Amino acid sequence: MPDSLPPLKTDPKYGYFPWWPEDGNDWVHPEDVQAARQMIPSQRIWRRDGAVGPEGEYVVMHYGDTRLRVRRTLWRDVRPEGLEIGQWVEVVSHGMAAEPHTGQIAEMRYDEHAGVIRYSLRLADGTPLERAYEAHELKPIERPTVREEARREPPAEDPGDLDIMEP
Repeated sequence: MPDSLPPLKTDPKYGYFPWWPEDGNDWVHPEDVQAARQMIPSQRIWRRDGAVGPEGEYVVMHYGDTRLRVRRTLWRDVRPEGLEIGQWVEVVSHGMAAEPHTGQIAEMRYDEHAGVIRYSLRLADGTPLERAYEAHELKPIERPTVREEARREPPAEDPGDLDIMEP
């Protein structure tokens, strides 16, 4: 048996903060307090990535484009489902039970009552969909590419070439 085992990989992890973890702001990097106060507490599902700082005193939390540096603290773990904010997905119609859409995941929130993650989508034009979906209703897809519309016009006709049909 080897003398030293490689460290266990513990990140990324997923979870949410249904409460403000400590009295005060000491658990949040000073530059990130304002953003943290705007988003925590909530049911938003954060992705925790590796440690940063001089001695790994902070871990990096991501919620879409929002990035926070926090000290390890109590939160509620959530089992990841393989979907991320910003990812493009298609709503699976399941026999036309759901209206098919293609969009980008805009929000991930934990529904404590149902015990599931609910995903809110935004269409390519930025329009948010009212309904939130569960993972089994979504299928990851590649980012849609916007194709330039090519339109072919018929050749212009000389008005003098028009044949008028007599009845």
